[in-house]
Parts: sequence; C-alpha cells; structure tokens
Amino acid sequence: MHRSNVNDVLALHPAVEALNLDAGQWSHVQRLLAGPVKDAEISRAVDAFVRPGSSAVVGVFHEGALWASLVVTVDRAQVLTTVTTADPTQVDLCGDMATVSSDVVAWVRRRLGPCSLGLFFDKPYAEAFLASSDKAAAVRAAAAGGGLVLSPIPPALAIALA
Repeated sequence: MHRSNVNDVLALHPAVEALNLDAGQWSHVQRLLAGPVKDAEISRAVDAFVRPGSSAVVGVFHEGALWASLVVTVDRAQVLTTVTTADPTQVDLCGDMATVSSDVVAWVRRRLGPCSLGLFFDKPYAEAFLASSDKAAAVRAAAAGGGLVLSPIPPALAIALA
C-alpha cells in the first residue's frame, strides 16, 4: 500500500500541521516508512524521547548528503503539533554527516525552538534500524560501524543504549 499523505504515513491526527515538506526529502521518508515500520513505533519513540515543548530530527545520509529527514514538534502536553523536513534552501544538506547533522539541529533550534533529539544514520544502518526488532542493538551497531550521529541525545535514550 502506498501512503502519500503525511497523516497516513505517520498515523497522525488531521490537526497536525505539515510545514513546508521538501518533496525529495519527503519521498525518501515515504520509501523508508513503507517497509516494516509499525505506526505505533513512531508514536512510542516520540513519547519516550521527545521532551514536551521541543522537537526531534531524524535524518538519513546517502552518497554524501542528507537524503531523508523528518522533524517533529510536540507541545507542552507532549501532543504532536508539526511535522516537517530539513529545508535545503535554509541549510546545506551536502557534506560530511557530523557537520550536516549539526547544521540541521541548529536550523531546527532556530526555526522551531528546543531540539531534544538528533538521530542521523547512514542509509544502510537506517534500513537495518527500521527492520530490527531490537532498536537499541541497531543503534549500537550503527555507532560501532561509524554510521551514526546522535546529538542531542535525551537522557532516556542514553540510558536505553547503555
């Protein structure tokens, strides 16, 4: 089943605002989430790792560029309010993963306020993470393989990965 509407892809309430989704980034998010991801996994991750009144950004690198990104914001009641992608007109998405991920997190902070999670994978590690039933092991494997940038890291996630 091909789901193209942001609310369908992320199982969102219709009141969640989609802000300026970049077509290329969004098409790659769709491709990644069309696989084994369960809608409830995204919701549980937001609840567990995105601090109330903040945002989180997850990105996937491929061939020297941020290939896919998803930025979510929750309000003080921890209700998801907005979804967007990194904006290539406002932040350079090409370059090494450490620099680009840092720049994207800084952009999220400028645009949306506090950012409580930045999680960036190389594409093969992102695919393995999404397919894995043991997400913590998949994150550790990506870190060991040099295919992960995790910054900022919320305390709950640091504890889960320890």
